[in-house]
Amino acid sequence: MEGIEMACKITHRSLRDQQIRFANREAAERYAEIMGGGVENWVFTTVPSVVAEYGWGPYPERAPRTRQLEAVG
Repeated sequence: MEGIEMACKITHRSLRDQQIRFANREAAERYAEIMGGGVENWVFTTVPSVVAEYGWGPYPERAPRTRQLEAVG
């Protein structure tokens, strides 16, 4: 995927519904080692970043909006 910013998603091998998304693989590996019992317990997948997927940050509903001001009176 050329030109698209990529991220890393990890899925726990035994707890399939536990998925965590990281900006890069290095951060995902650090988390897996420190908090998740080791990298051998996780499946690493490259995915489009949240910005590439939604167009703006992790919370698209918080994206800046253009406001139309109306005259009062």
